Amino acid sequence: MKRIILAAVATLACNLALAAEPGAYVSASIGQAEQKFSADGFDVSKNDTAFQIAGGYRYTPNVGVELGYTNLGKAEISAGGDSVSAKPQVVHLAVTGSYNLTPEFAFTGKLGAAHTRTKVTARSGTMSESETESENSLVVGVGVSYKVAPGVDVIAEYQDFGKIVKGDGADLKAHVVSVGVRYSF
Repeated sequence: MKRIILAAVATLACNLALAAEPGAYVSASIGQAEQKFSADGFDVSKNDTAFQIAGGYRYTPNVGVELGYTNLGKAEISAGGDSVSAKPQVVHLAVTGSYNLTPEFAFTGKLGAAHTRTKVTARSGTMSESETESENSLVVGVGVSYKVAPGVDVIAEYQDFGKIVKGDGADLKAHVVSVGVRYSF
């Protein structure tokens, strides 16, 4: 039993030693956003291209903080001459974590707060009306990173922003799957 505990402690110590060094980083990602509108039993999902830029700081090899901006593209529902579109933009602040499996490959995660501003536009014939909705929600993200060069990682990530618009019996949820590059300095 002592050998198993000693081996587990040694493995954890090696993993922490191999993790990314503390310091600042910037990242850019592109991916697929899904916006899901739900109202009174009616559900519609729309996908569009999303992009994200972020900056962060690792306080330890495994724990840090990140500030990011995500543009979730545009989702539009139309029937006949009528349409409704949503263009959400998210700013998030999150605590980040990573766990290295090898010196190059790591699992990553984030948990924090997101503030979303969504421009909602309704059109009917020649009439058009727009409104901007703001909502605070939880952001949860999981992903992987792979070190391709010193200070340069390729990243793949899933982020869920939860309900980004809440209304009378209706809501809009959003998440994004993306790939990108992170540069640490």
